[in-house]
Amino acid sequence: MRNRKSTEIIAALSASAALGVIVLSSCESVPRIDRKLHSAIGKALAREALSLSGQGGQITVIARDTEAFRQPAMDVLLESFRREIRRAGVAIAATHLIELDPLRPVEVPPGDFFELIRRSPRERVIVSFLGPPLLLEEQRIQLGRVQPKIVAFCSGSLVENMDLRRFFDAGLLHAAVVRRRDAGVAADKPTKGAFEQLYQTVRSADLAASPAPSGAARPPGNQ
Repeated sequence: MRNRKSTEIIAALSASAALGVIVLSSCESVPRIDRKLHSAIGKALAREALSLSGQGGQITVIARDTEAFRQPAMDVLLESFRREIRRAGVAIAATHLIELDPLRPVEVPPGDFFELIRRSPRERVIVSFLGPPLLLEEQRIQLGRVQPKIVAFCSGSLVENMDLRRFFDAGLLHAAVVRRRDAGVAADKPTKGAFEQLYQTVRSADLAASPAPSGAARPPGNQ
């Protein structure tokens, strides 16, 4: 009996130890994010949206759906953005969540962005957390003059692959928060004033400051 009890105790301890290892491994596999940095990005996007919305304007948000694939950074961005918008007393008319495979490029499907722009009135501001509208040429032609204002967050290396100035010229972008080309500090290594070191806000009046890489993607209808 004593041997049996001893065996049961040892088995229970071993199981507990194994469970503890699994839990610790799971915790370690979740990458840490700089909440302060992503909160600052959300606030910057909110400021640009509010400055474009005007009196009585409304805001539409496009963001990644984090239910299927967790992305804590996106959750922090949205939380910070919504908090700033609420403080200003401006309404968020709608939020469109896009399901994206985390291994695929960050962008809104052209058809989704096209329909949203087409149906949005002049007083609407569209805020995309997934970059500017990458429309097909025929979609751009069908739109004609773009009515709503568009603000975009260009994360990671997205800005390196497109000439944002052409999006501004085509009326497909009115303000953007973009990663600095000379950032030099990784976003996953928090530092004091990380937002200022890593990102910059670009507006239509600041086109000279907008990165213009050679061979960059261009919006259709503006060759």
